[in-house]
Amino acid sequence: MNIPLKPEDKEIEHLQKLIRDTPLQVDLIDRTMERFEKVGTRRYKRSNIRPKRTRNTIIVTSIMLAMTFMLVVGTGFISPTMAASLKQIPGMNSIFQLAGDLGLQTADEKGLLSKPNLSDTHDGLTLSVPEVIFDGTRVSIALERKTSDKRFLNTELPLLLDDLILSINGEEINSSYVPTNTSSSIDSYTIPGKNSNSTIIQFSDLRNQGGKPFPDKFDLTISMPVSGIKQPFKIEIPVEKNTKKNLVFTPSLKREYKNIDYTLEKVELTPITTSITTRIKLPANSKISSSLPLFLSYEIYDDKGKQLNFISNNGWSATDGNVLINDSRFEPFLSLPKEITIKVYKSILKKGDRSKFELGKDGNPKKEYFPDLEITYPINP
Repeated sequence: MNIPLKPEDKEIEHLQKLIRDTPLQVDLIDRTMERFEKVGTRRYKRSNIRPKRTRNTIIVTSIMLAMTFMLVVGTGFISPTMAASLKQIPGMNSIFQLAGDLGLQTADEKGLLSKPNLSDTHDGLTLSVPEVIFDGTRVSIALERKTSDKRFLNTELPLLLDDLILSINGEEINSSYVPTNTSSSIDSYTIPGKNSNSTIIQFSDLRNQGGKPFPDKFDLTISMPVSGIKQPFKIEIPVEKNTKKNLVFTPSLKREYKNIDYTLEKVELTPITTSITTRIKLPANSKISSSLPLFLSYEIYDDKGKQLNFISNNGWSATDGNVLINDSRFEPFLSLPKEITIKVYKSILKKGDRSKFELGKDGNPKKEYFPDLEITYPINP
C-alpha cells in the first residue's frame, strides 16, 4: 500500500535527489567582478572589489548543501517552512561561509569570529552586523539588510550606502591611524556577501607604512548614510583580534632588475590572511606617481605550486617620492608550506588607451613577469 507523501516529505525527497545528483567535486563560482583601481598622487590601492576570481575546487559536503540550498530556494521548489529548517544547518546562514573567501570561510569553520548581532533601524530599513573577524591584518564585517520597503530593495546593498565613516574608540580612523603629515587614508571596500541583501566591509591599517596599528581590542563605530533617510545608520561594534600566534617573518631579501630595487620586507601568516610587505625603489630622480606603468603586482605560491587568491592591497609613496611601500593580502594557506614563492609582474596596458588593460584569450589582463625579482623564502616557524 502506497502512502501519499506530505508536501514537506516531497520537498525533502527532491532536495536529497538534487544533492545526490550533484557531483562531489564542486567548483565555487567564478565571481567575475570588475577590478577596482584607486590611484592617488601619494597612495595607491587595489582591492578585490569585484575582481575575477580563480576557480576554487573544494570537496566539502557543506558547500554542496549550501549551493543546493540556494538553487532550490531561488527556484521556488520548497516552502518557507522547509527553507527555515534548512537554515538551521551549521554554516548555512553564515555570510562569511558563503562569501567565496577562503579565509572568511576558515574563520567561520574554526570559530574564529565574533557574532555581535547588532543593528540600527530607520524608516523601515534595518542594517545589522551578524559577524566580525579581525586577524591583525584585516577587519571584515558582515552587513545585512532587512526591509519590506521596495525603495531599499531595488539595488544591491553596497550601492545603497552613500558612504562609510569609521571610528576606533571614538576617534575618526583617518585622523588617528594614518602616517602623519601625508595625504594617505584608510579606505574601506566591500565584497559580495551571500546574496543581494548582504555584503562584507573590509579594511586594513597602515602599520607597515608609517601608520598607527589597530589595537588588539577596540570599539569600532560605523556610520552609514543612506539616500532617502535623514539620519545615518550607526552601529558600534566591539572588535577583538580573533587569532593568536600569527607567524611574522622579516626576510629583508633584496632583488634588482634594471632601475628597480625590490625588497621583500615582511611576511605574515594568519589562519585568515597571508600578507606580504614590499618596498620598490626607483632612481633618485624618478617619481612613483609618474611611473604607473611600472606599478608591480604579486602572486604567491606554496611549495607544491598552488597559487593563493588575491584579496587586496594598498601602497604608499612617502612625499611623492621614488619609494613605494606596499602591503598585499591573499587568502591563507590550508597548511603551513615549507617555503613560499613570490612572483612579481605588471599588467599590460593598451597601447592606444593607457587607462585600460590588454586582455588575453581568457578575459584576464595580460601579464609581464619579472623573473629577476622572484623570491623563494623558507617558512621556519
